[in-house]
Amino acid sequence: MADQSFNPAQVNKYILYNQDYNAFTVKIRLKGTGDTSSTLSPGNQLQCEIRYTNSKAKFYYNGHEVQQLDLNNGSSADDMNTPNSDYNSLNTLRYASASPVISSGQGDLDVINFDSNIFVTNFQDNDGLAGGPKPAFFKQTVDSSVSAIKCVVSKNML
Repeated sequence: MADQSFNPAQVNKYILYNQDYNAFTVKIRLKGTGDTSSTLSPGNQLQCEIRYTNSKAKFYYNGHEVQQLDLNNGSSADDMNTPNSDYNSLNTLRYASASPVISSGQGDLDVINFDSNIFVTNFQDNDGLAGGPKPAFFKQTVDSSVSAIKCVVSKNML
């Protein structure tokens, strides 16, 4: 499936949902306060608020600005570097992997571009997440019922 467009006026959340992948711990790196963690077992999700200022997006978790969603609890790679943050100066959500990410052929992929309002619907991490099955599959969709872009993680192609 090709990239999809979205209307920022109708998207104010980002949801990371573990459909059936091994449980993995997400380290949520926050600006100006200590990091926190959340374990995503199958069927669980993590939700961030998206706030826009002059068309620039920022992610928030429990009222704190998110710098990064680290999908392997602090180890390198498998990171979602949030837009306009210390880890990513661009107005994009950038997935960083140690192995090439299908869709880009590189280790980094802008999975949401908040300047063009486009998101990548399907991508995969060839070496899996946090030692889990290889590859890890991601599918992003707009869930208008909750005003969100939802990213489903699975061990199977979606």
